[in-house]
Amino acid sequence: MISIGTTFNYDINLNEQLPMIRDAGFSHVSLGARTEHSGYLEKNGQETIRRMLVLNDLEVCSIHTPFGAEIDISSPRAEIAENTIQVYSRCIDAALSLNARVVIFHPTAYRRFDDLEHRKKRIVDNVKRLLDYVDQAPVSLAIENDSFRPANEILTFSLEVIDDQRYGFCYDSSHDNLVDRPLVLLRDWGRRLLTTHISDNRGKKDDHMLPYEGAFPWNDFCRYFSGIHYNGIFLLEVEMRESAFGSASEFLREAFNRGQRLLNACRTI
Repeated sequence: MISIGTTFNYDINLNEQLPMIRDAGFSHVSLGARTEHSGYLEKNGQETIRRMLVLNDLEVCSIHTPFGAEIDISSPRAEIAENTIQVYSRCIDAALSLNARVVIFHPTAYRRFDDLEHRKKRIVDNVKRLLDYVDQAPVSLAIENDSFRPANEILTFSLEVIDDQRYGFCYDSSHDNLVDRPLVLLRDWGRRLLTTHISDNRGKKDDHMLPYEGAFPWNDFCRYFSGIHYNGIFLLEVEMRESAFGSASEFLREAFNRGQRLLNACRTI
């Protein structure tokens, strides 16, 4: 099963997006971090989303936590960390309401910061608090690799310390194409893979292009991915802004075809 993020074009409202996503062949959708687009944090927004999903025969596979200056799960500042816990708890509630199985978040909200060791301790404490909140509910937390080393050090540390089946890894291929040694995190943490953010870029910035539109080493990806016993939804986090496909319907159809092509390539190795 293949999913796509609502991030593909935030200028198109969710009510218009979902029929196009369905018609392109997708079975699932992932709700993006701009919560104002879908309204997933609010009760009435969740009710509206549920109705739209039924009408379009789609399911939500995951939701992405919001970003913001006051939202940073590894922040050394207690008030920011506490606010983040409150926001992420609402995200978990939304996931349960929408039958989504994964909540995705970043190790940090900032590219430049100090006190890395403090951040490592903070994220472990906060993830454990969130896992206590999840308790026995059918929701997992997935930490996403980023495009700079300190964030990935925080990710690695948290996965090493927290050995819990409810906590795992969201692999972002576009972010990984911007680090010195791509695919190392997938190799090391593929066994904890809960979901994917599959997209491409030209190796300079986070373009979120369709697979095979950029410079990501897809053959190497397939070699690693084929060795992972991954039973989750194959999620594309692609955007129209850098793509050669200009219409939304054409873009979505091509996205689905490229997702299938990539999965087929993984299966043939």
